[in-house]
Amino acid sequence: MVLRKTSAFEHFGVEIPVEGAVLRGELLVPDSPGTMGVVFAPSSGLGDMHGNDADAGFAPLAQLAEGLAGLGIASLRVDRRGVGRSDGDFAGPELAIADFLRVLTHAGQLPELQGGLVLVGHGAGGALATVGAGRSPGIRGLVLIAPPVSPLSDLLNYRAQAEVVLAELPPEEHQRTLSQIQADYESRKPLFLFRPVLNLNCPVLAVQGAMDWIFPPAEAKRLVAEAHTKGKPQADLLLLEGLDHWLVRTTTWRSAAENLWPDWRVDIQGIEAIAGWIARL
Repeated sequence: MVLRKTSAFEHFGVEIPVEGAVLRGELLVPDSPGTMGVVFAPSSGLGDMHGNDADAGFAPLAQLAEGLAGLGIASLRVDRRGVGRSDGDFAGPELAIADFLRVLTHAGQLPELQGGLVLVGHGAGGALATVGAGRSPGIRGLVLIAPPVSPLSDLLNYRAQAEVVLAELPPEEHQRTLSQIQADYESRKPLFLFRPVLNLNCPVLAVQGAMDWIFPPAEAKRLVAEAHTKGKPQADLLLLEGLDHWLVRTTTWRSAAENLWPDWRVDIQGIEAIAGWIARL
């Protein structure tokens, strides 16, 4: 696959019938697509296919999809049932898995996504992407952005500590202090829970911004280290300096409310790095 920069791509609405609902999404097709396509796993909770869970306009997954389309990579994003434009009642874990597997079956039949699929999951959505990669044939790769691999209590404690400490500091001290908090977390080596990823046969890319105060970069590091320990060399780490949990470039911490501002932009460095890894597949 050769990356082709383009400013031209088309948006197509997609409807996928599932038991008791219709999932609606968006297919982005470049004017000169490459040989592989991407399917985004739905976000966790009430996050829609754009990566926006408060109707505030910040759409990191949509920005990432458009950036990939600008590099010649087609993609499909779908709202989970009961969220965004999809109807039906909100799905629990088992039904969410069944729905996503149906999405992957549908994606494999789309001519725009022929040549193999790469799955992308952000944050807790990475768990759904991992299940899909393990249960669907023909998956060529898995990209996990800011994957949580430790107990939720450890991750919540990290986030709470970062919020309390950084909120009291001037912005120019945020980067240095966050690095110290991250180093402290990494030294504790919490329990590794993300074991299903170790059973996959496809290559895996763990992506994390070094300025992530939601999930510490140690999570992505441990995922790759565990994979290598299990004899799976096709696991790569992409640690991006100056980028945060959403791959937005920053040198400072932001409050939860500020994170929803619609003007934040996913950094082109992160998009190009992910696209480059997909191209090497």
